[in-house]
Amino acid sequence: MKDSLKKFMEEKMLPWGMKIGGEKHLVAIRDGLVTTMPLIIIGSIFVILSNVPWEGFNLFVTSIFGGEWRSKLDFVVQVTFGVMALFNSFAIAYSLATTYRVSGLSAGVLAASVFLLVTPIEDGGIQMSYLGSRGLIVAIITSLITAEIFRLFVQKNIVIRMPENVPPAVSRSFIALIPSFFCLSLFWVIRLLVESFGNTNVHDLLYSLVGQPLSIIGGGFIGGLFAIMFTSLFWSVGIHGWDLVLSVLQPTWIQMIDENRIAFQNGETIPHIINYTFMNTFVWIGGSGVILGLAILLLVRSKSKYLKELRKLGFPSTVFNVNEPIMFGLPVVMNPLILFPYILTPVVCYIISYTTVAMGIVRPAVVLVPWSMPPIIGGYLATGGHISGAILQLVNLTVSIAIYYPFFKMLDNRTLASELGSESGA
Repeated sequence: MKDSLKKFMEEKMLPWGMKIGGEKHLVAIRDGLVTTMPLIIIGSIFVILSNVPWEGFNLFVTSIFGGEWRSKLDFVVQVTFGVMALFNSFAIAYSLATTYRVSGLSAGVLAASVFLLVTPIEDGGIQMSYLGSRGLIVAIITSLITAEIFRLFVQKNIVIRMPENVPPAVSRSFIALIPSFFCLSLFWVIRLLVESFGNTNVHDLLYSLVGQPLSIIGGGFIGGLFAIMFTSLFWSVGIHGWDLVLSVLQPTWIQMIDENRIAFQNGETIPHIINYTFMNTFVWIGGSGVILGLAILLLVRSKSKYLKELRKLGFPSTVFNVNEPIMFGLPVVMNPLILFPYILTPVVCYIISYTTVAMGIVRPAVVLVPWSMPPIIGGYLATGGHISGAILQLVNLTVSIAIYYPFFKMLDNRTLASELGSESGA
């Protein structure tokens, strides 16, 4: 049974997963979003600072900066959250163009221009609301199309090339002229057609066609459960399943966490249970599989020499959600003995997390927390400084230890018996 399962993973799942994981457009989306993630995290910090649940702190800051200090903190929020789609349009096009070995800088600038071109104008200026998470779908689609058109023109040599003695920066500018004219003209026509015949704008049209279905899939209980199981199954054969999930659902989940952030700042009902922070903070404690529970068992219950050595490297890194030392050192990957708890544990933690948030016991995640944030602290910050987030992480961590324990015990006993057998044989 174990051999057949292992053979199925190696021959069926591994090639398919590697093919998906290496698809250049999905990689470009993932890398582009990751590039702008530090800005969003910084914006989240300022959201937390403006909503610290400690009246003494608020009074102290008010006494120094005046009663409008919260609005001043929002300056940073607006230049991070408020323009994330614009930044991502550049970063995604840059990443994709680079894989084709054409100028990523030129493609990125062109993609940002195209994104702004299709964004509605109001009172003589671009509507800022579309530059944030609301515009992510348009940013992704237009940047991918722009980068593809740009590289096609360059590779087919439909460009203006300058003599070799011309400075490279000037030469790149002339190379970008024809593809830039074509792209801007194309999307200008598309904008006019959508506004004239569709009685809408490009952003709202694409959101209704693409964004809403993805929101239904990624924002519902079943969609989140599927994402959890998909991640675990692919990680079990050594493929970073979470990267595959994020390449499709990350834009939707980031938009949802931003909508939660806006509702939280305005004192409104927080709309979304599932979002980017919910998954990273409450489900993937210690990385995929809720591996921190297994790492704690390695730390306090290991008897075999090998597992005692592994815990020295595995536990500290897993606290910061870096689980590769245990995934490949234990190993978890391709290990039928650990496969069952590895898949079951995040499913149980996901159900607990979703249920407690839906019942109002735990506040929904409202800000983006760095994926490497240690537990307890991460849960507290994710909920905007609410203790319920830290308690939920503690509960899930306890559950993960309980699920992993019998399987860990069998693995430890087998490893110890093998070590004793080798010593007696020697």
